[in-house]
Amino acid sequence: MQNSQKISKWEHLWCRKNVVYWALSWAALAILTYVVFGGSAQSVDRPVWYRIFTAYILQNVPLLLAGILCLRNGFSRRMPSGGSVWLLMGIAILSFLVGNIFFNSWDLVWHLNSTGSLGDPFFCIFYSFLSLAMILAIASKKVRLNIYQWLVVAGISVYAATLVILILKAPASGLAATVPPTAQVQIVSQTATSSTPVTTPEVVAPISEAEAEAAAPGWVMFFTHIFKPYGKTLNVFYVWGDVALFTLAAIMILAFWGGRLSNAWQINAQAIICFYIADMWYAYASNQIPDYQGGFVLEVFWTLGGIQFAVAAATEFDHMLSREKVNI
Repeated sequence: MQNSQKISKWEHLWCRKNVVYWALSWAALAILTYVVFGGSAQSVDRPVWYRIFTAYILQNVPLLLAGILCLRNGFSRRMPSGGSVWLLMGIAILSFLVGNIFFNSWDLVWHLNSTGSLGDPFFCIFYSFLSLAMILAIASKKVRLNIYQWLVVAGISVYAATLVILILKAPASGLAATVPPTAQVQIVSQTATSSTPVTTPEVVAPISEAEAEAAAPGWVMFFTHIFKPYGKTLNVFYVWGDVALFTLAAIMILAFWGGRLSNAWQINAQAIICFYIADMWYAYASNQIPDYQGGFVLEVFWTLGGIQFAVAAATEFDHMLSREKVNI
């Protein structure tokens, strides 16, 4: 009796209603933070606290909750969509969480180029496992689209692929090498013993790449040397992985439209679209905006995507409980 009461309390704590309340609150906090402190896309002086708060807290907390809820569904044999699908999703989301921590640490902690960090293998797991989970979910539903729906999917795929090609083929901005990433221009004021104002700006040089590499721990440089040569190839893999996920998300939205038991997968599709928007923006900004610093408002879609993954997992669990109550 006590064991059943504990299970009931646990299920109530993570029920869909409570998760939705939390999700709305976290989404409001994230949007407000990005809008107020994010600045312009070209800003190179975003506060350090803001970049740390958005990169480590606002983005990662929803991912952690979503991963836990997906694993909870995955270890249950009662899930309508099957436990293996949610287990794959849980592993994928937690892998993205770990990869995100390493990716941001390379930049914010050790001042290294994040291209070719220890986060890359975890991002690869994310794309591989999430794609497999979505394919299994679509296959389990025996999805059948009509000709018009397939035309819509084809149009969406062409649009996504065209956008990726434009981003990859666009020449990088030539201004990237003219301004140091963290350079600060200081105007030297007139001294008390001088009658002529000094107006020559003094540029304080940032930490060079060599200095950053010398100061970084040995294990960080070990993995940097391993993954950095494959950085550009991995970035291409990521954006094309986004196209594949975006296409699968479109199939899910069209195939599962209107079904109550498919609400969870419609929300998952919306989460993937959020990730697609954030990823496409970051790919564009990294290539076209000189010395781009993370934290622009469009990156809020990573947070919104993680939130929707959590809501989707809670929704599926709620459907399972409702079906069991009906059967009783």
